Amino acid sequence: MLNEIEKGSAAALIVEEEERLLARVEARVAIGDEDGAEAERSERTAAADYDRELLSLRDAIAEAKPEDLPPLVEQMTRLAAIRERIGGARALPVDMASPYFAHMVLRDGEAGAERRRDVLVGKRGFIDRRSNVQIVDWRNAPISQVYYRYDEGDDYEETVDGRTLAGVVEVRRNVSINRARLRRIGAPQGTYVRDARGVWREAVGSAVPTLQGGSGKAARAPMPPPRGLARRGKRGRRGAGAGAASGAAAAPEPSGLLGVHHGTAQRADKHLPEIAALIDREQFDLITSPSSGIIVLQGGAGSGKTTVALHRIAYLNFADKGRFRTSQMLFVVPSEALVRYVSAVLPALGVSGVPVTTYRSWARTTRQKLLPDSPTRYAGGAHDAVVRLKKHPRVLLLCDELAAERVDATTAALERELTGADPVEGGAAVLDRWRQLAGAALVPRLRRLHRWLGDASGGAAALPAASRVRAESLVKSLTARADDIMSDWGELFTDRARLTRVLVDAGEATSHEVRVLVDWCAAQLSEPAEPPVDSEGRPIESVDGRAVDEESPAGRLDEEDDPVLLRLVQLARGALVARGGDPIEYRHVAIDEAQDRSAIEVKVLIEATHAEGGDPAARSVTIAGDTAQRLVFDNHFTSWRELLEEVGQPVALMRPLRLSYRSTAEVMQLARYILGPDLAPEEPLYARSGAPVEVHELGGVGEAVAFLAEALRGLSAREPTASVAVIARYAEQADIYHDGLARAEVPSLRRVKRQDFRFEPGVDVTDIGQVKGLEFDYVVMVDVNASVYNDTLESRHLLHIGATRAAHQLWLLATQEPSPLIPPGE
Repeated sequence: MLNEIEKGSAAALIVEEEERLLARVEARVAIGDEDGAEAERSERTAAADYDRELLSLRDAIAEAKPEDLPPLVEQMTRLAAIRERIGGARALPVDMASPYFAHMVLRDGEAGAERRRDVLVGKRGFIDRRSNVQIVDWRNAPISQVYYRYDEGDDYEETVDGRTLAGVVEVRRNVSINRARLRRIGAPQGTYVRDARGVWREAVGSAVPTLQGGSGKAARAPMPPPRGLARRGKRGRRGAGAGAASGAAAAPEPSGLLGVHHGTAQRADKHLPEIAALIDREQFDLITSPSSGIIVLQGGAGSGKTTVALHRIAYLNFADKGRFRTSQMLFVVPSEALVRYVSAVLPALGVSGVPVTTYRSWARTTRQKLLPDSPTRYAGGAHDAVVRLKKHPRVLLLCDELAAERVDATTAALERELTGADPVEGGAAVLDRWRQLAGAALVPRLRRLHRWLGDASGGAAALPAASRVRAESLVKSLTARADDIMSDWGELFTDRARLTRVLVDAGEATSHEVRVLVDWCAAQLSEPAEPPVDSEGRPIESVDGRAVDEESPAGRLDEEDDPVLLRLVQLARGALVARGGDPIEYRHVAIDEAQDRSAIEVKVLIEATHAEGGDPAARSVTIAGDTAQRLVFDNHFTSWRELLEEVGQPVALMRPLRLSYRSTAEVMQLARYILGPDLAPEEPLYARSGAPVEVHELGGVGEAVAFLAEALRGLSAREPTASVAVIARYAEQADIYHDGLARAEVPSLRRVKRQDFRFEPGVDVTDIGQVKGLEFDYVVMVDVNASVYNDTLESRHLLHIGATRAAHQLWLLATQEPSPLIPPGE
């Protein structure tokens, strides 16, 4: 609610003071460099006239009545703009549209010689003490620390570069100035907002922007309580949370859906909700469905896909412990953070020992076990075309073709050597045995033939000894070639004719892209150059300490090569099996966020699942994902049905999950708006109601940091067990916000860069690529600007993913023109 401010009230005096201050600043800033203005006068008569008018207006503003300030400031702004356009203009020292975002009045000095000064905090510093204008840069000016660390009425003391800054913060306010007009004032006395008609009003109750009422909404993995929250920074006498937001009453708990109630238990470790007791009959049927076959769980953000997959693993283990032993099941998740989360949840469901891993980690580890002589380092820096084509579904066709050609070439070699121009006595019998073994993969087929030849008491007993020795030698050499997986991989990606026929002729790539792929892979196959050394034989390093050949692909693999190599192993050896070892095989595999996996990655995992009774359709696999939550856009994913067809599994049970357990109806409505009509699901939306989504338009990153720091300190004081995610699109943006919030001494602040979430109360500052599959009580998305989230498919998916991490309340902070993906009036 917004109440109009009465004239002569304390609130009116605050508004008048801030408007007069802004007018004084704009008057001084519009003039720019006065020395430069004097030089201009001798050169440009017209410019000099405008300079004189600006100086005159500056003096008039200093003495004007409050009601006369707006037209004078507007006139000055107009004259400054004209002055800049006519030529000879100087760049203004600060942005006239938004010169600062915070105002302090500091009192310092000894008794009898005290001084009282206005200090403004903005994006750029500008100081003119004669005009009593002092704007400091929020990022590096020492005095700006006082604003971030102390409240109004606090005694402050800071040591900077050996100097002690000490005094009293008499006034501390945050302001929002947009297009050179004061729009909002935040002070301990209240929050004041100018409406569209220019009338100032005081925000009361829900109109005050506050994070509250959400502690405990987000699920967290079971874990011991933390040893204690991080010690809070110095905040003066009143401590954190003082200000307009700190006194707001907590919002009532929203009612749950289908009898689900999210309480406000004050435990620091939030256990996974027992969702099996809350889901509908259809979802329960999925958990307890027959153990064989592929099940696809398609659901929106927070619909319980991961949870249902987890409970399905627990149910299978409970129903048939002999078949579904925990060590023979696999759960593949998209991030290391989810590895830790799921690894803690499964034991809470009574299931321990299930391997939980990311696909990248599993593929690399498995490849190194099966191909111990393969390269150990990744190249990095591959062209986008290389990455995209190595993930292309038609690579499966390339692998199948190559495997079939290997079988044909081996058969031809046996026929030529055993029954050709120089036949082996009894060679026809050996070929008959070879044809009888046709059901096996090439390598085990050759090894079985070799064992048959070596069994003197078996069918080969009738062969002359010389013939048996010659045949054994031939089969041994053919086996070595058939099992040379690295050579197959090299031939696969350097055969330009084959790649052209399968990719270019099918319209899936250009000739240029194929040429780039072939050249890159040829470089990978080349021998690494000897590292350069100095005259004393010591390795030469670059100036940044990295090896000189760091970027060379020679002798290295790409991450995208791992699933290709594993697929070639499956085709050649019949399974993921090391030489002389047992096959790596699972009884059940669950793939979470499968829309970000390529067809070949999914194919390898499905083929690594045991086919009960030799029937491929009897494999037990759970695939979970959401077509609206893609983080990977070069894996050629279009739909679940097409993905299953590409991997040779056209039949599957596909069920949508329509109930959102995580996010509120308000968040999910926004999420669907972000996706747009072409991406948003058509199914009805079922979710509990909660706090409204708020969009805050701010004048820059500095103002956003100040605004957010105040809200987070207040939240920490009210709800010390709350989990908050501050999410930027890019890591560099996250760094800036973390540094700013750290200077403001926000409690329990963490910068998450490599999936190192603690799942503890506090504030995690991170980027969207880190949060997939996770949830938090509160989410604040920063820099939701048109320049950051433009109207593209990728931006829609990423903004949707970030927004739907919120279990209770979502804020979107725009520091420039807001993104077109959010509703204009949101």
